[in-house]
Amino acid sequence: MTTIQFVDTTLRDGNQSLWDATGLTTEAILAVAGQIDEAGFKAIDFMASIHMGVAVRYHKENPWKRIKLVSQAMPNTPLSFGTTGRRFIGFKRMPDCIMTLVYQCMAANGIRRVWLVDAAHEKDVIYKNARMAKAAGIEDFMVALSYTISPVHTDEYYAARADEISACSDVDTLYLKDQGGLLTPERVTTLVPAIQSNLNGKPLEIHSHCSTGLAPAVYREAIKLGINTVHTAIPPLADGTSQPSVFQVIDDAQDLGHESAVNENMLRPISEQLYALAEKQQRPVGTKQEYNPSYYEHQVPGGMVTTLKRQLAEAGMENRLPEVLEEIVRVRRDLGYPIMVTPLSQFVGTQATMNIASGGRYKMAPDGIIEYVLGYFGNPPASIDPEALEKINKLPRTRKLREQGFPQPSIADLKGAMGLPEGTSDEEFLLRYAMPRQEVDAMLAAST
Repeated sequence: MTTIQFVDTTLRDGNQSLWDATGLTTEAILAVAGQIDEAGFKAIDFMASIHMGVAVRYHKENPWKRIKLVSQAMPNTPLSFGTTGRRFIGFKRMPDCIMTLVYQCMAANGIRRVWLVDAAHEKDVIYKNARMAKAAGIEDFMVALSYTISPVHTDEYYAARADEISACSDVDTLYLKDQGGLLTPERVTTLVPAIQSNLNGKPLEIHSHCSTGLAPAVYREAIKLGINTVHTAIPPLADGTSQPSVFQVIDDAQDLGHESAVNENMLRPISEQLYALAEKQQRPVGTKQEYNPSYYEHQVPGGMVTTLKRQLAEAGMENRLPEVLEEIVRVRRDLGYPIMVTPLSQFVGTQATMNIASGGRYKMAPDGIIEYVLGYFGNPPASIDPEALEKINKLPRTRKLREQGFPQPSIADLKGAMGLPEGTSDEEFLLRYAMPRQEVDAMLAAST
């Protein structure tokens, strides 16, 4: 009998996948934080840069204060922060000095675990970020093996990446991250053993989404294969495009003869409070998904589906979602099959939307796609389509970004260029560097 550990994703990925990351305020989180802390979770998937931006922009709340308050309310359970290691809030590439300071501020405010997802699985970027995080005092540095389907991403590919990443002494944990909900029980039976044989003694966790309806069955198979830490959410922020329900996975684990590390009875009142919040805010609740093969074509992650629908509606293009999804498939193929995970999934989605809206392919391109082509986000898994590459390279913006290069200034250089008053905290500086000034000003005015 094995004790199955659980990482709770309710406050971060559940909120992002089902409530567009806008559903939970600091007050709402603190209302359940103490109960979650006592339930026995291994860690809490708590914060990513998108949630920091949402706190400032939509709730006029200081995200650093949120981290500190919640970490104080949850002393027994490590809170985690998620990053790509190349950006902070927004989607522009950040210099190394910014990421170093981000890790330092995260640790100082109570973050004890960091998970990193680099779509290119680039060794140098992963090692560098692991080193930065450990130097800042982060206890557990976890790296994602981001799952996707393409001619390039075979079991052998993931086995090689696992061996390379786990060899880093600053990496503590790896996890199989199925952001698109694309894993099947059949694929798990070959993929997980291939990864497990190349972990160099490091533990492996699993994180999937219910977008295709298969994630609970995937977890069941993963547990049978020896994975003993799973990522789940508390209803109503489970299922749908979120993670499997913690209640279902507890039942499945017990059915397989294992014990659960979390106290199920303590989770029921939390679930009731969240259902009441959903009703009050008229938010959707996660429901069981039927098998949906379309996800295997466009591979849009669960958290991005809701956002894409909202953005198209804001642009008056809600009826063109099927066209955009079809174009996403073509753009991803053109770009050498990048893994559809933040930020590349957003870049591909934006490019597809631009192609549809403009009536022509690659007449324009967002900075993220141009930077991807220029190598700012690692090497493409496969060769970029020559015609698409030629069109992007001919854009004036591409020439400008290529000429600029990617400088590595110091924090002092950046603060000086921004003209910040003496005594500005590092936390405020990071928000002002990454976000529009008026949004930060409005948040600070509201939170004083």
